[in-house]
Amino acid sequence: MSGLSLRQAAKKIGISPIRLSQWERDIRKPGIDNLVKLAVLYYVMVDKLVFDLRKESVTSIHGTPGKLYGEYYQKIKEKPP
Repeated sequence: MSGLSLRQAAKKIGISPIRLSQWERDIRKPGIDNLVKLAVLYYVMVDKLVFDLRKESVTSIHGTPGKLYGEYYQKIKEKPP
């Protein structure tokens, strides 16, 4: 996306490459401060990064939504879980 290697991206936001790799592989989740740093690094809104985390919460509570951008998406956009 940005043309940066994992090592370069991790260095730019001040974390270890192992930590960034864990986030990418969904082993660990970044905190708010690091979400902001990632959003700035990749020129995206934090909400874009957080959507997958919210979707995971909604799915665990309500089951798998029929459509990716359907009713559940609207609910979590209006009021995060």
